[in-house]
Amino acid sequence: MFKSPVTPEDIPPEELKELLRLWQKIKGEKFMPTRKDFNPAAATRLLPHISLVDVESSPRRYRFRLVGSATVKAMGRDVTGKYMDEIPGMENMKERYNWLVENMVPYLYKGQLVWSEKNFLDYFALGLPFSEDGENVSLIMYGMYYLFPGDERTIMP
Repeated sequence: MFKSPVTPEDIPPEELKELLRLWQKIKGEKFMPTRKDFNPAAATRLLPHISLVDVESSPRRYRFRLVGSATVKAMGRDVTGKYMDEIPGMENMKERYNWLVENMVPYLYKGQLVWSEKNFLDYFALGLPFSEDGENVSLIMYGMYYLFPGDERTIMP
């Protein structure tokens, strides 16, 4: 499932609803917020679910600047500092990353992990664009929420 535009009401996990509201607040009247607009201290409860991805151009590449502990748990490893094209199994995600860079608006995705040994897990990904120049996406913030079996907080009604 891929949805854009997305509103907080479209998002089942409370953590991702809260993250979208925070992004909307720091964006204000701007087209996209800057990285400096985001204060991690204002989102301490959300930090395990947040990953930051640098967008490089010419050629376009994606580097994981920060990977939240929920994603490390789901992947079984920490990919902070690595490029997407260096990580086996992540090729299918590039299309969504490119979409966000080209469309510059948030999206919500729900699917099954294919880029982890734990490919039995379903997850939600909330993609949020950030821009340093106000015109081009320079950073993507992902809110990630994994549906771990047996974790009652992740069982959907």
